[in-house]
Amino acid sequence: MTLQDFKLKMISELSSIYEMDELNSIFNLLSEDYLKIPRSKILLANEINLYKSNQSLFLSALERLKTHEPIQYVLGKTNFMDLEFKVNSSVLIPRPETEELVRLMLKEDLDGKEILDIGTGSGCIAISLAKNLPNAKVTALDISIDALEVAKENAKLNNVSIEFIHADIFEYQSHKKYDIIVSNPPYVTESEKTLMKKNVLDFEPDLALFVDDSYPLIYYEFIINFSKNHFNQNGQIFFEINENKRKGIENILDENDQYKSDFLHDSYKKTRFLKIRFLK
Repeated sequence: MTLQDFKLKMISELSSIYEMDELNSIFNLLSEDYLKIPRSKILLANEINLYKSNQSLFLSALERLKTHEPIQYVLGKTNFMDLEFKVNSSVLIPRPETEELVRLMLKEDLDGKEILDIGTGSGCIAISLAKNLPNAKVTALDISIDALEVAKENAKLNNVSIEFIHADIFEYQSHKKYDIIVSNPPYVTESEKTLMKKNVLDFEPDLALFVDDSYPLIYYEFIINFSKNHFNQNGQIFFEINENKRKGIENILDENDQYKSDFLHDSYKKTRFLKIRFLK
């Protein structure tokens, strides 16, 4: 079997699941990882014969992809902020919009600050900040011990020092104060599950994605209140948000005159981020 033969087989068997541009991207990712071929040279390698070991890797990946398993889990890694991160089903796959949140934060003068990442998952936010802010002191918290194990591996992989805390934010007790709190909390309601794709529902952790319909803003309200006792002077919160919940978040903020808030758009002009500055 040549590399081109595999590509044709993959397209034939996955075309009902993925669009053609997605299939090309998946094929390139597999070729880069399994054959160590630069993307710019993959087209020239179509006639390469896949030896038994490589053929087995490609065909095994195809079987997993046919179940809708995300390519990031198949490869066990993904890229975020030009860094490599290990991922598995214990952690949410880092999204491009979360990368936008990090880039937004890096426009601020945050080096040397005390930063807390709540719900760190793979550690993508905390590690990217630590990598770009060498003098910052970054702490990352998560309720999932399995997620923290992945995050710790990623910190080591990317050569950054981070304090990891295993805790439920709703029960976390600490006297430590921070300059910055960042969180991409669960913000998809249970009723919105019907809108989600199979590759998300069947493989990514519910704990990192979904929140109960009865109180969809629980994380935002709690973290805002948590910050009152855990901020240094002029502290800031950065959130990734559900654009449909902006009004509810505004109502939470209206109840408090201690904050100045700004809702910000992602590259698709959706209200995706919230920046809150503590005034006292």
